[in-house]
Amino acid sequence: MGKVSSFCDRLSQSSDTRLVLLITGYIVYLFAGALVFDALESPHEAAIIRDLNMFVRRFRQAHNSCLSNDELNAFIKLVSQANDKGVPATANVSKEPNWSFGQAVFFSGTVLTTIGYGDVTVQTQLGKCFCILFAIIGIPVTLLLLYSIIERLMCFTQFLKELFVDKMQPVVNKMGLFNYSLHRSHMHITFAIICALFVLIFFLIIPAHVYAYIEGWSYLNAFYYCFISLSTVGLGDYVPGDDIQQKHRHLYKIFSTLYLILGVTSMVWLLQIFSETPEFNLYKYFSLSKDAILTSHRDTIHAVTGNTNGDGDDTYREVLHGSNVAAAKQAESKSGYSDLNREMSSGNDDELILAGSGSATGTGGLAQGTSAQNYMSLNDIDGSNTR
Repeated sequence: MGKVSSFCDRLSQSSDTRLVLLITGYIVYLFAGALVFDALESPHEAAIIRDLNMFVRRFRQAHNSCLSNDELNAFIKLVSQANDKGVPATANVSKEPNWSFGQAVFFSGTVLTTIGYGDVTVQTQLGKCFCILFAIIGIPVTLLLLYSIIERLMCFTQFLKELFVDKMQPVVNKMGLFNYSLHRSHMHITFAIICALFVLIFFLIIPAHVYAYIEGWSYLNAFYYCFISLSTVGLGDYVPGDDIQQKHRHLYKIFSTLYLILGVTSMVWLLQIFSETPEFNLYKYFSLSKDAILTSHRDTIHAVTGNTNGDGDDTYREVLHGSNVAAAKQAESKSGYSDLNREMSSGNDDELILAGSGSATGTGGLAQGTSAQNYMSLNDIDGSNTR
C-alpha cells in the first residue's frame, strides 16, 4: 500500500502528468455519461417508436380506402419538416406567426448569449448571412459587456466578503460550534457557498416556479429548463412562450430574454467568485508554473501580501515596481497574514507553500523565509533580473 501511495505521489508531481491524468479522467467521464444516457433514454425512445408505428398502422388500416401510403408519408414528412423549422402544425398559426418582434428579440438574445435553442432558426439565405455577421460582432461585445459588469460587481463582492469575514469569524469562533477555530480561508469558502446559494435560489429555484406556473410544466422540467439555459447548453426541448395561446406572448418573450441575460451574468459572476477563492482554484495544479508553484505576477504578490481588498491592483503595481514597500507591508498587516507561523494552520494552499518553502533572504526575494529555488524574485518578475 505504501509503494502504491509513493508511486501515485511521484506520478502527480509534474503538471504535465496531472494534465494527462485530467484528460484521461475527462474521457472516462465523457464515455461513462454516454453509457448512462444511452441506458436511460434508449428504452424510452424504443417505446415511442413502437407506439408511433402502431398508430400509423392502425391509421392506414382505417383510412386505406381514401389515403394511400405514399400520400400519408408525404403528409407526415411535410409536418415534420415544418415542426423542425419552428412552425407547429397542431393548430392554426396564421393569426400568430412564429417570427414576430418578441420572438426575434428572444432569438437574438439566445444568439448573443450562445445559448442557441435551435427551436427557431433563420431559413432565408440573407437571414443566415446576417446571423453570421450578427454573431461575429455581437458575441464578443456581449462577453465584453459581461466581464465589464462582473469587474464592477466583484469590487462590491470583495467588500462584502471582507465584511463577512471580519464580522462573522469572531462570532462563529466565540460560539464554539466547531472543535477548532475557523480561519479566514474557511470563511472564504463559506462566503463562496453563500453566493452559490443566492444564485441557486434567485435564478434557478424561484424562476423555475414561475415558468412551471406560466407554462404548465412540471417543476422538474422548469428547473431543468432554467439550468440548461443559464449554463448556455440550450438544448431547446423546452422553450418559454412557444404556446400560441400564451397571453402577451411578445412581452413574455422579451422578459424571458432579460432573465436569460441576467441569469448568464449571475453564473459568470459566481464562477469568478469561485476562481478567486484559492481553496477552489484547481487550475494551479495543471498550470505550466514550476510544479504548480504560483509564479505569476498577481498570484505571487497575493501570496505574500494576502491583499484581497478592492485596491489590490494598485498595491500589486506598486510592489512589482518596487516603488511602495510601505504599501505592501500595510497590505500584509491589514490582511492578517503577516504571521507565517499562524498561516500554517489556515488551510490555505498559498499560505502553506509560503510557510514551508525554505529559508532564503535578500533584497530581491519575495519575503524572508521563502526559497529562492521555489519562487521568482520581484526583480525577476519585473524583468530586471533574469535567470
